[in-house]
Amino acid sequence: MKTRGSTTKASTKWELRGLYLDSCNCDWGCPCQFNAKPTHGNCEGLSAIHIIEGNYGKVKLDGLNFIWIGSWPAAIHEGHGRASLYIDDKASDEQFTELSKIITGRAKGSAFDIYGTTLDHCEEPKRAKMTFQSKGLKSQIKAEGVGESQLEPIINPVTGKEHRVFIELPSGGFESTKMEMASSKSLVVNDGKFDFKYNDTYGSIQKISWKGTGP
Repeated sequence: MKTRGSTTKASTKWELRGLYLDSCNCDWGCPCQFNAKPTHGNCEGLSAIHIIEGNYGKVKLDGLNFIWIGSWPAAIHEGHGRASLYIDDKASDEQFTELSKIITGRAKGSAFDIYGTTLDHCEEPKRAKMTFQSKGLKSQIKAEGVGESQLEPIINPVTGKEHRVFIELPSGGFESTKMEMASSKSLVVNDGKFDFKYNDTYGSIQKISWKGTGP
């Protein structure tokens, strides 16, 4: 309840539209998408966002990238995770500040708002030189001193043909309602906090449209 002389700071609206590249140590399809146990008991991976169009209040975010690296000892929803966060070094100081609110979950409305609740520790966002190549199932993200993820189509081990597979979650997809499945040709993270390397594991590329409010 407002009292005389009190002030209420209005929240800031934000939104972004872009591509979400995801890769982890699970088998193709990733049981975590259905709140099941990870393939190998634990989960570690890298997620990257390429913003096609976006803004936080009046601050434009078009063309920027950011990376979210996470590790959990068991299923993600059981918690006790750790994360490292990186923002495109092309971001201005103002853009870095506003993107930090989204990637840490302090601003509500993104997948990282939910992932943040599963963490015991989260590093403050840092800058990294990164490039995102949008090539459908061959998309990739590379960040100097951090790591990279390169996707490729899933190849049927019997016929040698490419699989075309989608996961649709029309009523419960907090990342996206439709994800195109891929294989992680190369997933490498060596940022000083995490050190892992995988290939031929889960990957996906998806269109996202997120919006919310924040401080």
